[in-house]
Amino acid sequence: MTTYLYVGSSTDRQDIDDQAQILINKYPYDIVVREPNADPGEKPKLNRLLKRLKSGDRLIVHDISRLARSIASAAKITAQLEKQGVMLVVDNLEFACNPAVDIYTLIASAAQMDKDLLTDRQAIGIAKARAKGKYKGRKAISPALVKQANTLIAKGMKKKDVARQLNIGESTLYKYLAAQRQ
Repeated sequence: MTTYLYVGSSTDRQDIDDQAQILINKYPYDIVVREPNADPGEKPKLNRLLKRLKSGDRLIVHDISRLARSIASAAKITAQLEKQGVMLVVDNLEFACNPAVDIYTLIASAAQMDKDLLTDRQAIGIAKARAKGKYKGRKAISPALVKQANTLIAKGMKKKDVARQLNIGESTLYKYLAAQRQ
């Protein structure tokens, strides 16, 4: 029986060294497979590892989102591992084995994972678009609009109402006003 610790990331924000250290502290004598900044659809090291696993082996991941980019994909990989006789351990979900934990906790965990994965996929898509020069962010509002906002505020109108009247977000208005003060 061999135990593999898989740590991976799909964005620069995810630190594989932290993931690895958490797992190494708990499982110090196991093989660590690191895959930094892999494209979510392309995880070559994970794919090779999944093919190499044999019955009786253990695969340990810190978080289920490191294994797959959606709940459906994670379920597919989990079923494949179960069929192979490989034990999957998701380090941050070990509490789920406790019978006292109710189904709502599991559903909330799955929902949070999906939200996190969506954010990651969005960041990856934006990074790819930026690399191709297709994504430049939102257009800045015109200086004339900022001047008009200042005029309305000086007349005593609330910032919330100014933003609504000028058809811009309230937080955008605050951002431009703060930039003027600097």
